[in-house]
Amino acid sequence: MEFCVLKYFLTVAREENMTKAAESLYITQPTLSRQIAELEEEIGTPLFVRSNRNVVLTDAGILLRRRVEELLAIESKIKDDFSEKGEVRGNVSIGMAEAASANTVADIIQVFRKKYPQVKFDLFTAMADQVLERIDKGILDIGFLLEPINVDKYDFVRLHDSERFGVLMRADAPLAGKQELLPEDLLGLPLIVPMRRELQQNSRNTIGPIYDKFDIIATFNVVNNAILLAERGVGYILLVEGATQYHHNPDLCFRPLKSTSPMHCVAVWKKYQPSNQAVSRFLEELAMLGEH
Repeated sequence: MEFCVLKYFLTVAREENMTKAAESLYITQPTLSRQIAELEEEIGTPLFVRSNRNVVLTDAGILLRRRVEELLAIESKIKDDFSEKGEVRGNVSIGMAEAASANTVADIIQVFRKKYPQVKFDLFTAMADQVLERIDKGILDIGFLLEPINVDKYDFVRLHDSERFGVLMRADAPLAGKQELLPEDLLGLPLIVPMRRELQQNSRNTIGPIYDKFDIIATFNVVNNAILLAERGVGYILLVEGATQYHHNPDLCFRPLKSTSPMHCVAVWKKYQPSNQAVSRFLEELAMLGEH
C-alpha cells in the first residue's frame, strides 16, 4: 500500500468528486480512478459509492479516511522531528479541554515564542478521551486536561489552575438572582451536562446522590452547541467556569455550585516517549509551573 495512493484517496474523500480531485492532484481522472480501484482491490472492500457526479465514502472508506489522516499527522511530526538544524525549531502539538487552563497554555506559548521564535504549535480541543487517544498514537505531544485523569501510563505535571463547577444559564432565569447555587436548586430543571463519563461521575461524587434525580436532557463534548440551547432557554448547562471564557454573551450568566470541590488541571505526556527539541524545551518550561 503506497503512501501516495493513500493521499490520492484522501483527496477524493475531501473533494467528493473524481474530476475535482484529479485536477487538484494534477493527474488525469482515469489515472486517479485506476489508483483508487487498485486500492479498493488491495483492501478488499469498496471505499466509495459512485454516482454520475459525486462519490460518497462507504463505512470502510470513513474508517480508512480516519486512519490516513492519523498517518499524515504522524508523517508531519516525523518531518518536524528530524528537520532541526542549529536553532530550536519544530512543532509542539497540544490537546486541550475547554477550561481556564487554556490561559496557562497561552501564557506559556507567549513566553516560549519569545525564546524560540521558530517553533510552531498545533492546538486541538476535544474531550479528554480523544486527547489521550491522540497522545497514545503519537499525534499529540502534550494534553492539558481536567482531573480526574488516570496518569498511570503518562508523565504529568499538576498545574495550580483550578476550576469551579457551576451552571451557565440565561441571565433572566429565576436562579440567576442567587450568587451561589445548591444542588437542590437544580431539581426539576432541564440540565445539559458534559458527555465525558469521568466528569459525570465526578459531578455525581461531588454533588451526591441527588445527581441521579436530575433531569438531564442533553450531553455535550464542546460547549459551543450547548450554549446555543442555553441562549434559547432550552436548558441549564452544568460545566466548569473556565469553559465560559470563550463566550461573552450578556444574556447568559454563570453561577457556581456551593460546597463543590475545585477541579485541577493536569498536563500529561507519554512516558518514555522520545521528544524533538522543541517539545523537550516546552516540557522544561512547563515543569517550572506545576508539581509532579
